[in-house]
Amino acid sequence: MSSILTVSQLNRYMSFKLKEDSKLRGLLVKGEISGFTHHMRTGHFYFTLKDGTSAIKAVMFSSYAGALKFMPQNGMNVIVMGSVQVFERDGVYQLYVTDIQPDGIGAQYLALEQLKEKLAAEGLFDPIYKKPVPKFPDKVGIVTAKGGAALKDILNILSRRYPVCEAVIFPCVVQGEYAVDSICDALKLADESDCDVIICGRGGGSYEDLSAFNSEKIARTVFSMNTPVISAVGHETDTTLIDFTSDLRAPTPSAAAELAVPEMSALYEALAAYKNTLDNALSGVISQKRQQLLSIESELKNYAPAAALSALRERLASGEKRLSEAIKLYFERKQREIASGAAALDSLSPLKIMSRGYSLVYKENTLVRSADMLSEGDRITIKFADSETNAVIGG
Repeated sequence: MSSILTVSQLNRYMSFKLKEDSKLRGLLVKGEISGFTHHMRTGHFYFTLKDGTSAIKAVMFSSYAGALKFMPQNGMNVIVMGSVQVFERDGVYQLYVTDIQPDGIGAQYLALEQLKEKLAAEGLFDPIYKKPVPKFPDKVGIVTAKGGAALKDILNILSRRYPVCEAVIFPCVVQGEYAVDSICDALKLADESDCDVIICGRGGGSYEDLSAFNSEKIARTVFSMNTPVISAVGHETDTTLIDFTSDLRAPTPSAAAELAVPEMSALYEALAAYKNTLDNALSGVISQKRQQLLSIESELKNYAPAAALSALRERLASGEKRLSEAIKLYFERKQREIASGAAALDSLSPLKIMSRGYSLVYKENTLVRSADMLSEGDRITIKFADSETNAVIGG
């Protein structure tokens, strides 16, 4: 007769059996993720792995989940590695997952795409945040490996195209374990060094060689900088995360140098063309203004004070001459009138009459008009035409 087991005993027995089966350890199982849950407090992943007809519960503890380079999602086809065990409390068997790989797509690529979506959703790629690159920078910062070919290319192009600018190197490690922190530190130092523009990048390499520039930390550092950044990572076909948060992306380090500064010879040509245009315009303006000046000068002559004064002087001289002649005629006429009056007065003058033998008798300065005015003994004065004499009236 069989012994009676408790539920716990049965579940524990089945757990031991599954653990003893080596075929159920290190399994690779392919399926589609469903019901995915990321337990935020513990960091564990819980999901169901299914195919067209069946499903199995799965759990991935945080110690393994933290090492994944991407975040699993519902509907994702994956290949999981793990072992089958019994969850004794519920009496169900499930997959205890130690690794997950996308089915048909690389984990690193998937992780990068997910990171892109995350940063894009936060607005780190938005054009409105892109800072303009100055046309004529005085100081260009270069963040790259000190002895790399990329640095030599950048310096050669800067010195050839725009030798008047200052190129300042901020060396860093561009690949390997310490690359991300080294690049971020160099970027921050360049941002604090009064650079007008910063070139950040490296020469070509494998996907793994360029992986540091796909770092979220570098992307956020570039986005937060005050100085415009030109990314220049790898070759034209290489695209890294820094390209999306930088203010301008160059296909190569050499192209970045060309985008950072203008070409001096082209500036000279442009200046010469501007000077020629300005000279022609200035000559045209001068000619036009000269014609206007001549026209105004001609008009001013008709209204000029000198001309008006000359005309007034002529009118004044003419008036003065006429006035002088009129005064002369007036005085001549008056002289004739005076002479005529004087002749008339002279003919009526007492002296004229007296010259003919008449005299005047005065008594106490009073003209004696009649003998009745005189008495015996009166003293009188007798005035002749040419003299006078005194007399006394007798009896």
